[in-house]
Amino acid sequence: MIVRYGSETDIAALTVVELSAGTVFEGTHMAWAVGQTSAPEYFRAALAQKALWVADDGGMPVGFLRAERLAGSFYIDEMSVAVSHQRRGIGRRLMEVALAEAVQRGFGAASLITDRTIPWNAPLYAQFGFQVLSAEETPPALARRLAVQTNPARRCVMWCALDG
Repeated sequence: MIVRYGSETDIAALTVVELSAGTVFEGTHMAWAVGQTSAPEYFRAALAQKALWVADDGGMPVGFLRAERLAGSFYIDEMSVAVSHQRRGIGRRLMEVALAEAVQRGFGAASLITDRTIPWNAPLYAQFGFQVLSAEETPPALARRLAVQTNPARRCVMWCALDG
């Protein structure tokens, strides 16, 4: 398994990865995520910024991490791994590669929004040094992004200082 930059030809496969990854939310308060996929434009925007990393297993995309610049930080918009490839360290590897690239690009911090109550979400990101921000600590652009999320009361903004 390698992690590489994404390409236009990956987009259809990444939609399949999203559909698979979303199934882990069946039976939870995040069941709304089951069957949800990103519009191709979101992937293309990340491609244009070289901010889409793909976990490739023998030529088949099995995971991805999509990011953008937001609130002066390296904002991780989504990380998904196909259910068939979860619990193999693929998400960890995607995060390591993307955060290393963020440091190389001069970002001083990374951020993301995740569910605070699903047991595998926020704790995973905490392993990388992300910490939950209070409402007072949250930059306005991230607060606006949080406010439009489905069920924002269950979600949180997380921030990680990056060593460069």
